[in-house]
Amino acid sequence: MNAGVVEAKSLNFYYGTFQALKEINLDIGANRVTALIGPSGCGKSTLLRVLNRMSDLVPETRATGLLKVLGRDIFDPGYDVNDLRRKVGMVFQHPNPFPDSVYENLVFGFRIAGVRDREVLWQAVEESLRAVDLWKDLADRLDENAVGLSPDFQQRLCIARAIAIKPKIILMDEPCSSLDPIATEKIEELIFRLKENYTIVIVTHSMHQAARISEMTGFMLLGELIEFDSTKKIFRNPCEQRTEDYITGKFG
Repeated sequence: MNAGVVEAKSLNFYYGTFQALKEINLDIGANRVTALIGPSGCGKSTLLRVLNRMSDLVPETRATGLLKVLGRDIFDPGYDVNDLRRKVGMVFQHPNPFPDSVYENLVFGFRIAGVRDREVLWQAVEESLRAVDLWKDLADRLDENAVGLSPDFQQRLCIARAIAIKPKIILMDEPCSSLDPIATEKIEELIFRLKENYTIVIVTHSMHQAARISEMTGFMLLGELIEFDSTKKIFRNPCEQRTEDYITGKFG
């Protein structure tokens, strides 16, 4: 049985007076791909950002309820947010490599942590590039500016950057939305491989993608988690009429 790595109970989240998340109850198991689906503005990206408190970067936000990540209440005032973000990596919708070399992109997390050992850095660079199947392509191009890479390579590099410091969880916010079908297929194949070592939570606008890559799916609407179950059940026999209406294209 998979151990839960994310546990939310009656989680609410507010941007000022606007309630973006409403009474979220969620339990995400380890080494699975969990997809969050729903129409634009339903709260799925907000939920993703709350999981590693990227939401803190927006002024006048607050949360109520319980949210445990890797067994700890992440809203505990004594919890080091930087430690949380080392354990919970983030990959964004559009590739966002730093305007620096491939090498410096990959060792960024180590630089922040004060690691200077060249052998440690080099091992992390090689391991992370191999994990995203870019070692053969970029081993001789580590000094190149990452911004000059193709969109596919940029996004895989961003994933490599996220896993270089060995997090436990990877959050992905529509990571394929700016990629062509071939590049999307490569990212999906990568996600399949990564789940052996990481827990992955992905927000996707594509129900086909959610059906292809995830074991569990949550359907969100107007800030509520309407239904959370195995992907097969969500797509074949949902319990909620609103879920079925969305899946069958009646709205959204």
